[in-house]
Amino acid sequence: MKGFRTLAAALLATALVVPVIAAPAARGGEEKAVKEGVGATTASGQTIRKSDTAAAEAAGRKAAESRLIDEAVKALEETGNAIKALQEGRKEDAIAALERAIGKLEVVIARDPTLMLAPVAVDSRVTDILAPIDQIEKAKEAARKAMKEHRLQAARAIVEPLASEIVIETTSIPLATYPDALKAVVPLIEKGKTKEALAMLDAALGTLVVTRAIAPLPLIRIEFAMDEAQKLADKASRTEAENQRLKALVQLIADQITLGKVLEYGGPDAFEPFEDELKVIKASLKEGGEHKGLFDRLGELVKGFGRKK
Repeated sequence: MKGFRTLAAALLATALVVPVIAAPAARGGEEKAVKEGVGATTASGQTIRKSDTAAAEAAGRKAAESRLIDEAVKALEETGNAIKALQEGRKEDAIAALERAIGKLEVVIARDPTLMLAPVAVDSRVTDILAPIDQIEKAKEAARKAMKEHRLQAARAIVEPLASEIVIETTSIPLATYPDALKAVVPLIEKGKTKEALAMLDAALGTLVVTRAIAPLPLIRIEFAMDEAQKLADKASRTEAENQRLKALVQLIADQITLGKVLEYGGPDAFEPFEDELKVIKASLKEGGEHKGLFDRLGELVKGFGRKK
C-alpha cells in the first residue's frame, strides 16, 4: 500500500525534509538498547527509539543519494560545456570540462560501485480522463474498428487519451559506458579532430537511458479512500454523517475499480479480486457496528497489483 502512497505524495505534494539531530552519548549502550527494541537515554536526556534510528539511517541514505545525483547532473552539465567550448574553438576549455565531468562520475562510481544508472533528470506528467464509462467504452470500440480497417494512426489518436495515470520518466547516465566515452574524446581534441570529438560526444549523449514508470490513478485513489474508510469502520458507533461519508468512500472505491477495469490496467482480470472483495466489504457494512481490518485485504490487493505471482 505504501508504494502508491509514496509515489503520489512525491508527485502531488510538497517535499518533506526531516531534520536529524545526533545526540552526544555513550554509543555502545544506546546501540545495544536500540537493537533490543527497548530504547535508550542519551546524556542530554533524549530518548532514542528503534524507529528514530531507522529514520536517521533512511535520512542518511537519502542525503547520500542526493549527493550522487548532484554529481551526475554536474557531469552532464560539464559535457554540455565541453561541446560548447569545442564549437567555439576553445580546445583547452573543452578538455578541462571533460576532466571535471569524468572526475565527478568517478566519484559517483567510487561511492556506489553497484550503481549502474545515475539519474540526472526526472519528468512527470498526469493524464486523467474525465469522460463517463459509457463514453470510454464507445471510444474503445471505435479504436478497435479503426484497427480492423488498418487505420493505425486513427486508432492511436482515439486510444491515447484513454488513461488515468501518473507517468514518471527518469533520464540516467549509464556508468558502465559513459565515463569511458568521455575519456576517448580527450585524445581526439588534443589531435585537433574537433568534428570527430563532437560526433563522439553526441553519440555519448545518445546513450542516456530513459526509464518509465506508470502509476494508475485509480489505485492511488482507492488507497487514500480506503485509509479514511477504515478509520470510520473502526468505530463501534458512528453518526449518521459518518455513515454517509463511509458510504460515499465505498462508492468512490467502487467507481475507481470500474475505471481501472475499463481502462484495462493490469490486464482483463486484474480487477476481479477487487470487485469480489468490495462485495465482502459492502455485506459487512450492512451489519453496522465496528469492523476492524475490514479493508486490509483490499490494501493487500493494491500493494500486490501488477506483481507476477
